[in-house]
Amino acid sequence: MSRSSLARFIRLGQRADPVILDAIKRRAPSEFRPALSYHFEVAGKRMRAAVVVLSCGAAGGKVERAVKPAAVVEMIHNYSLVMDDLIDRGEVRRGRPTVRVVMGDSIALLVAMFYRELLDDLIEKSPASDEVRKTAVKTMEEIIDGERLDLLLEQAGRTDPYLIKNRIADPTFRLYLDMVGKKTASLFKAAGRIGAYAAKAETRVVNALGDFGWKAGLAFQVMDDVLDICGEKTGKQEAKDIIEHKLGNAAILVAMRFLPRKDRLELKKIIGSERVSRQMVARARGIVNKTPAERECKEIAMKYLEDAKTSLFVLKPSPFQDALSDLADQIVARSY
Repeated sequence: MSRSSLARFIRLGQRADPVILDAIKRRAPSEFRPALSYHFEVAGKRMRAAVVVLSCGAAGGKVERAVKPAAVVEMIHNYSLVMDDLIDRGEVRRGRPTVRVVMGDSIALLVAMFYRELLDDLIEKSPASDEVRKTAVKTMEEIIDGERLDLLLEQAGRTDPYLIKNRIADPTFRLYLDMVGKKTASLFKAAGRIGAYAAKAETRVVNALGDFGWKAGLAFQVMDDVLDICGEKTGKQEAKDIIEHKLGNAAILVAMRFLPRKDRLELKKIIGSERVSRQMVARARGIVNKTPAERECKEIAMKYLEDAKTSLFVLKPSPFQDALSDLADQIVARSY
């Protein structure tokens, strides 16, 4: 993603930030506010909030009506990130230490819980609050189940009886898509639908913008997986999925199809090791990178993006429709 395009979408999505920070100021004790605000002070791309605002405009609504609904989507996203970092023991997020590293695990858990409680406040003040609430609840259920599937695709590192009993050792790419659809694409879908609800759009427009978000979200996650294994400077821990023993990565799963049995078994052995050293990470990345996995995954992402843009044909031509299409292009083109 070019820095100028990224900055444009960040500014659009950041319209939600004052709404969130105001809710924190109104509802939280003063001594707790720095912990609650930390996650929003760390620069993020705000893509999901931008999708809400652009979708509202593309559906014929005034973008001012989308700011509070965008705050709802951004709050769900940040709630899920804090929880994800707790579950995965994440240390780096957006190029800075995670909330759990700075504040401790116990406070990070309370931060996530408070975010969840603030959602009701943000939803109540949003246009189309009933539709926003139903969408938010359904999406959070899907995110939770996506996280569960992601954990089941880990091959080592945890002693939870449920995970050991139900671990998935040989996932299909279809299962991977089910997992990332719930964990990642569902919130992009919600962003499109919630933006349309804010514009009081008819059902076919709501569905079209939801479909756009769903497919763009799948493309986003496939590219995120490629960057994790094949890219550099993502703002996260390098090769995080290998370190966390995850088979639920598009680049790894696609590489498995091309690898000879010996290399495939070695890659799975590394991912299934209780401790993954830097040397093992380098070896695993080397195994993946000698296959056409990166190219294949980019083609998969591009297909989803083209389908996402096709969904926009239902809408009347407008600068907002063009901006959504541009955002979709930038998701696949991003390199950091």
